[in-house]
Amino acid sequence: MAVFIALLDDDPADRKQSERLLSRERDERVKKGEVIYYDSYGSEEALIPSFMKYDLFLIDVTQTTRDGMMVAVDLLRKGAEGKIILYYDKIDYRAKYGDEEGISFMPKPLWQRDFSRLIDIAYEVHENKTPRIELRGEKDTIYVTKDEIIYATGQSYYTAVALTENRSFHALMDMLTFYKNINSDDFIATSRNSVINMNHVVSSKGTSFKMSDGAMIKFSLFDKKSITKKYEGFARKKSIKA
Repeated sequence: MAVFIALLDDDPADRKQSERLLSRERDERVKKGEVIYYDSYGSEEALIPSFMKYDLFLIDVTQTTRDGMMVAVDLLRKGAEGKIILYYDKIDYRAKYGDEEGISFMPKPLWQRDFSRLIDIAYEVHENKTPRIELRGEKDTIYVTKDEIIYATGQSYYTAVALTENRSFHALMDMLTFYKNINSDDFIATSRNSVINMNHVVSSKGTSFKMSDGAMIKFSLFDKKSITKKYEGFARKKSIKA
């Protein structure tokens, strides 16, 4: 199991020191078969596009009009599921703002033992997070749960993904890669260029499925037997669980 950590500190010296300690802890954990990834940022703007993937955030921002607490609160509002730690010296965030649900505080400097404890927290968070699928577009990257995906269709150089709440996204991957990334028995390929989430099937008739957003996804008559068999088996299991 791998964990992902974001280090956001606009003080270059402090950021470099934290990077060194994180690297040491990462190297020690590798010996135990644990995998740790961390990304280091000097600005909030650099972090935001991929914030959903992180299990733990280590944040201190003091050199702009927005400080670390403002960044942390915005991350929570945007839906960040990782644990947020404000570590500080110039700004005592707790003294300035008081306690905030979902945010913890640690004074600088941090030592190697502190990073060992932080990695343990990251693993605990990772085990309890809702799994998400990364979809990369030309400009944006989003992280969605499998339940948010209704269906996907392969286009010339991307996969068009229909999402709940009347959303859609163009993911820069082919259909085969998309299907592998989903890795869920809830999905079925209805052709080489289409995949549906069977939880979002409203009805089936002939050689097509009606989806929860009203779309009709058709499949070949030659594939009808195998596709229908898989969908009916899924529906039976779902009704038993219900």
